[in-house]
Amino acid sequence: MKIKKIEQKWGRKKGVSPKSLLGLMAFAICLWLGAVCRAEAAGTVLENDKYKLELTNDYSELQVTEKATGYVWSSTMSDPNFDLSAMKGRWAQKMRSLYTISVTDLRKGVGSMVSYDQLGTPYTAAPYDTSYGIGVQYDVPAAGVKFCIEFALADDGFSVKVPSDKLEEYSDFSAVSIDLMPFFAGAADNQDGYLFYPDGSGAIMCFDDPSHQKESAVVYNVYGDIQNNQNLKGRFEQEEASVLLPVFGANYGKKGFVAYITKGEETSRITVTPSTAIVKANYIYPTFLFRRGFNDPRVKGKVVQKYDAEQLTTEYEIHYQILADGKAQYADMASAYREYLIASGQLAQSGKQGLSLSLDLFMGVIEKGLILDTFQNVTSFAQAQEILEDLKGTIDTPMEVSLIGWIKSGYGTEPKYFPANSKLGGNKGLEALAKYTKANGIGLSLGANFLTASAEASGYSQRTDVVFLGNYQVLTDKRSSIRVISPTTALKNYEKFMEKARKFDIDGLKLENIGDMLYYNYNERGPVLATECKANWQKMLADTKTAFGSVTSEGGNLYVLSSADMVTAIPSEDLGYQMTTREVPFYQIVVHGSVRYTGEALNLSSDAEKLRLKWIEYGYTPYFELTYESAEKLVNTEYNELFTSSYKDWKDEIVATYQELKPAWDAIQNAKMVSHEEMAEDVYCTGYDNGVKIYVNYNNRAVKVDGIELGAMSWEVSR
Repeated sequence: MKIKKIEQKWGRKKGVSPKSLLGLMAFAICLWLGAVCRAEAAGTVLENDKYKLELTNDYSELQVTEKATGYVWSSTMSDPNFDLSAMKGRWAQKMRSLYTISVTDLRKGVGSMVSYDQLGTPYTAAPYDTSYGIGVQYDVPAAGVKFCIEFALADDGFSVKVPSDKLEEYSDFSAVSIDLMPFFAGAADNQDGYLFYPDGSGAIMCFDDPSHQKESAVVYNVYGDIQNNQNLKGRFEQEEASVLLPVFGANYGKKGFVAYITKGEETSRITVTPSTAIVKANYIYPTFLFRRGFNDPRVKGKVVQKYDAEQLTTEYEIHYQILADGKAQYADMASAYREYLIASGQLAQSGKQGLSLSLDLFMGVIEKGLILDTFQNVTSFAQAQEILEDLKGTIDTPMEVSLIGWIKSGYGTEPKYFPANSKLGGNKGLEALAKYTKANGIGLSLGANFLTASAEASGYSQRTDVVFLGNYQVLTDKRSSIRVISPTTALKNYEKFMEKARKFDIDGLKLENIGDMLYYNYNERGPVLATECKANWQKMLADTKTAFGSVTSEGGNLYVLSSADMVTAIPSEDLGYQMTTREVPFYQIVVHGSVRYTGEALNLSSDAEKLRLKWIEYGYTPYFELTYESAEKLVNTEYNELFTSSYKDWKDEIVATYQELKPAWDAIQNAKMVSHEEMAEDVYCTGYDNGVKIYVNYNNRAVKVDGIELGAMSWEVSR
């Protein structure tokens, strides 16, 4: 093709003789061969003892060959059960493409986005030298962008990097995002295995499960979309899936891989696409953002998407770890990811030793009145001590206790914190409680919220201290009753708080929302990127641990795991999309033995018996949220979801639950979870690295598995 173009340009237009034309053709061939040689020199192949990585088909396909078996992993749809030759048009091109680049015209401002599959539009690819491994610059003239992708080989797989500083835009279009290797995990419906994705605790979609067919693709925002965060949602509004870890994977019977985003996860997405009537393929892939999108509030009657004028400066990297044959189940994926997190310092090798009971004690909140407001005191500091004294005299176990609503004006009145609420006992009451807990080996933490504030609260500026979205709107809930505090202001408020908190003999803080809310701020008075927000949150966690020795995070996003001793509000299921075959404890396998975690409080569960079994199956720390007085006093307050919490009503249940489940907790609390399997319908087995296995039966009838008799709704420990 290149020679033909030379012939047309020079032979016809310049009247070159046939002899000279042959010379030119020969020269062109030499140039082409030289280009090939230069490509090889720049690097199109990487090898080590286990793998050979190649870029083929004009840099449109990545192939990684296992030297021991000859098995080839390809970015092209390569499932032998799928007839790729039958695909025509764009789908044939899409399934063979290494990327899809999406762009928009910022000048027109209508939010329309155009996507270009690599093989669906002309492009050029030029290799370049890089210490990373192989570097390739792709130029897509129709999109008016140049961008680079780099590839590296490792002992356990390979990595792919998209450096942001090498993105060039040279037309009216601006880059929005890139989908990377969409069909690397592609599989037909009759393939053995499943896709794994980090929906809640984790979820799998089996290829042969017909329930996913014809379902729409699901896009998961890593760490969530702040505009859809549950803290800004009403009780009955649709939730967004919790994505706590930037990881996904695929199993094909004995083979499989796990992929984890190692750079830029805070502005990344993971898309799961089930098979359809037209394309009977299932696939999963990452999307990296070059620009954020937001709805234009000036347009009424329809949604018009706008995009940032400035490009994000985030560098992206993802690692694909190829798992050993026969060790490719979701538990193996989680174990491999856990080892990476430990090795990279993002997760501790081991956490606090021994079983503990986790308690939140809710103290007080303002009830709004027509004329006067009333402070509803449901647990004073003295009453909190009374609860702990009684429990300690009944069950012999360490307790981790957090105080909620203890601040100056009660729950939800941040950013005013000290002195402690006078009707609860004030600073002296807090000092006395801290002295008691310290003397009796009870961990005492103060609940502290630096991320949100009531719109009616004082002590902060609703112009300079709050978060603005890219559409120039204040980030709030539908009632406009909540303000999200700028990460910069949140850190300043935290540092002021710590000056006074250090004077109390407490054991730590429970940092509310910090592991669940990661956001950016477009406020022109103090713009903040998501990467900066993450750094602020990590500083708050690390400084708290240094100051007190312990820190608890509400929410368990990856960035909290390097410091947190406990994470709370960890989901035990997925969001419930039709495509999902079932939820799995991927998150729990990753963190068990390193960080303790709690989920739903038993006293707030609609099915306490089932929740106890879930605690055992998934390795949760037992958790209750209690008050001294009746929760009826909270009915007309903003904290009205705590409908049954009186300690005197729940004491017997706490004691009975502790005594019933203690043998299981003692056996597994400090071990790492290494396996999880469905043995029969509603019967599961969880294995640990100390040889312990926990069998759980959710059926209302007795069953027998592995020679073990399980009664209805029961569990057994096997050593």
